[in-house]
This record gives sequence, structure tokens and C-alpha cells, in this order.
Amino acid sequence: MSIYAIRGRLIDGVADSALEDGLVLTDGNKITYAGKYEPALVPEKAEVISAGEGTILPGFIDAHAHICGTVAKAGIINDDKLLGAAHEVGVLLDCGFTGLRDMTLGSPALARATEGGYLRGPRIFPGGRVLSCTSGHVDLDINMTKEEYNRTAWLGELCDGEAECLEAARRQFRRGARFIKVCTTGGVSSLTDKLTDVQFAPNELRVIVEEAQRHGTYVAAHCSSNAGTLHALNNGVTSIEHGVDLPESTLELMLKKDATLVTTIWISTNVAKMPGMHPAMEAKAKMCAETHIRTLRDAAKMGVRIAFGTDFSNSGFTPYDKIGREFEAMVEVGMTNMQAIRAATINAAHLTMNADAVGSIEAGKLADIVIAAGDPLKDISCLTGSENIKLVMKDGKVEKNIL
Repeated sequence: MSIYAIRGRLIDGVADSALEDGLVLTDGNKITYAGKYEPALVPEKAEVISAGEGTILPGFIDAHAHICGTVAKAGIINDDKLLGAAHEVGVLLDCGFTGLRDMTLGSPALARATEGGYLRGPRIFPGGRVLSCTSGHVDLDINMTKEEYNRTAWLGELCDGEAECLEAARRQFRRGARFIKVCTTGGVSSLTDKLTDVQFAPNELRVIVEEAQRHGTYVAAHCSSNAGTLHALNNGVTSIEHGVDLPESTLELMLKKDATLVTTIWISTNVAKMPGMHPAMEAKAKMCAETHIRTLRDAAKMGVRIAFGTDFSNSGFTPYDKIGREFEAMVEVGMTNMQAIRAATINAAHLTMNADAVGSIEAGKLADIVIAAGDPLKDISCLTGSENIKLVMKDGKVEKNIL
């Protein structure tokens, strides 16, 4: 078991400001001390690490990921996608992401592999496939029959009626999911629906939520309009993904229900620039951007819990080694630098149902620690790009060190 003493500027995910001369002690996979540097506290056997001009932070968590194995360039072969995804989770770890909430067919297998220690990557909280009604947001190939789609799709699964919705939720749990994601509105990337469409009937959505609750977990919902967001909240959903065009009354309902808003603001404000985008998708993307900015700005002011999520897929437009662009986008739309950091740490840990163990640098928690170049409270861009992440420790093990 290794013992480390890490000294430098410390943002612990709890305090409102940085501790300029901080000390973090780890023993094995646990943090034993986090606070002001005192030479007498450093054990003789400790390996000392200096952050220099950088900053010590909790490991980051992306709460809205679709690890699609894009690097495999295989297109339709899921085995190749899974192998590509196994590579991509290592890229995310090198960017300081020690946690991930992923929603794809491969997420349970990736989670088991990283937990078992035979795949290098973040802690993965898997959701399995995203559930959608027929003609819903992840019904992406209308040339296939519903049965063909459900047999082959990497991202989504189609279900209609209470019986199919219940069975589809149970199928995700059977594969190893720990929460369920659904689509309650249309979206930018789906051609056959509108952003304002409300998807799933109330009884269909409730059976999915009730099944998740029986498993001791929750449902997250893709929401690109207010009506679909209210539909989700009123039927028991507690994690709102994107949250486009939400008025203050809906944000107040989120506060009342202790629901979380997941950001994905970089892709929302930039996706219309993606080369080769279908004109209908481009028009929807432009519609989303302005109202999404307003929602996120209002939510931050009102105190809604906000969690960091990217919706990146390692495409040429959304490369994982630049996944920290989300930090910059959050600050650009009006969040403070500390709000953005907390969104990616303690708040995102809440959504992985692991906030008692990760998400902040406190004694007794797991040693998931990052050292970034520079001071992110002055310049949030120092969290963008794998080259700016100088050290990554996960579970007490140094996974990357380019200090």
C-alpha cells in the first residue's frame, strides 16, 4: 500500500475557496488528511508530490456520457465499438475523469471491467441503453423494424405500452444497469420528432420510474422542452438532462423535488457548427442554444443542484481529450468557476450515488485526486485538455503523472 503526501493549492470540493498551501495525505486507497500544510503531519514513509503552480482537485465525473467506441470506426459492429470504448475510457482517465455515468449498451460491461481492475478507466455508473418510445429521440433508423433496431442498436431501445416499458427497464437491470435513462422529449439529433414533443405516456413513464425505485435507484430523462421536463418531474424523474427552455417555475419544482440538472452546455451551444449537419438538425440546434443558456444561468442563481455532463462521443467535433471544454462553456454562460468545479465533483458524485465516497477531498473518502496546471479559479481553461492534467490518482493509485 502506497502512502502519498500531496502539497499545493487545494480545492477540496467543499470549501468556498482554495487553500493556498494545502496538504493531502493518502494511505492505500483512502484519504487520511486534507487541510493546511504542516510539516509534522507528513509521514516518514510518504512519497511527496508537489503541485507546484498547479492545483489539487477531486477527480472529475462526467454525469452524461455515451461511450460509443467511435475510435474503432466500425460503424455498425458492436463488438468493435466495445473495444473502441475500452480505449476511450483510458483517454477520459488521462483527462482527470475518475468517474463516469454512461448510457450505452456497453456501459455495464465497461463498469465491470474497470471495477475488476483489468481495464484502465474511470469508475463507471452504468445506465445501459436509453429507453425511448417508437418515433422518439433515439429511434434513429426508421429503415429498420423496431425488432431489428432493438437487436442491434448501441445507444437506445424502443418500448411502447406499460408491459414493454417495464420489460425494457428490467432488461437494462438484468445486464447490469444501476439507473435508467429515458427520453421524454424530442431532440436535435433525431429527425422525425420536434423538440417540443412529449414522449412516453404518463403510465409508461411511471412503470419505468417505479421499477427503478424498486432497485433502489432513479430515472434520468433527456429533456429539450419545458412540457417534457414537467412530464418527467411529475412522474418521478429526478435527473434532468440538458433542461432546455425551463422557466423559473419549473426550476422551483426541481428544487422542491430535489432534482438535478445536468449541463451539456458546450454541445448545446456548438453543435450547430458541426460539419455536415442535416439542415433540420441545425435549425433545432440553434433553437436550443439560447434557451439552454438561460436555463442554466437561472438554475445556478436559484441554487438548483447542477451536475457536469458533456454528451461528448469522441467524434472529431467532440474529442474526449478536450472534454474539459464543458468547464469553459459553463463559465461562459454565467456560472462561477467554483460552481463549475463543484458540478464536476461533489454534485456529479450525487448522481453516481457515491457522494459518501468520492466527489470531494476529505479524510475517509477514496483517493480520487487530480492535479491541474494553473489555478482554475482564475482561469478555468486549465482544466481543458489532457496536457493540462498533470497527475491523476484513482483509488489511491497514480494512473498518470507528467508533473
